[in-house]
Amino acid sequence: MLEEERSHHPVWKFLGIVLATFIGAYLAFYFVVDTTFNRMTSPEYQMKRMERMMRHQERKIHKFEDRMLQQNPFDPAVAPMLVNLAKEEGEYKIIVDLKPLDGREDNVNVNLDNNTVTVSGRVEKNGRRGEQIMNFSQAFYLDEKLEADKMTKEKKGNKYIITIPFEE
Repeated sequence: MLEEERSHHPVWKFLGIVLATFIGAYLAFYFVVDTTFNRMTSPEYQMKRMERMMRHQERKIHKFEDRMLQQNPFDPAVAPMLVNLAKEEGEYKIIVDLKPLDGREDNVNVNLDNNTVTVSGRVEKNGRRGEQIMNFSQAFYLDEKLEADKMTKEKKGNKYIITIPFEE
């Protein structure tokens, strides 16, 4: 009988080890799943996760805005005004910055209707990001009686200067 107990002894020992391992693995798995589930359903965890997502979206929006501002030379926040009006003795000078317009004065249109001067422009650019079309328009109402037939236009460097005399 002693010999019979000795022969069954390793089997019981093996079954005990397997059972202990199985119970330990089950408890470890249960603990991890329970902890993760409780953490994921906790309002604090959800709030932190939501804040993280909002910060990420905010960074993406700021990057997008920065990229858009860099691409738009007509935005006053990025570049000085494209069209400036100056009143001098006996004449108005409208100065258009041609840098964003590829330095070409043919991209600028000037219309004089009664006492309203409208300066508009359009430029099309083909770049890495595809075709970009930029438009601008600025109108000025001038009080004095303008002499439209004496209006002059000239290009000086990157400036397009429109001179409109008026009667004083």
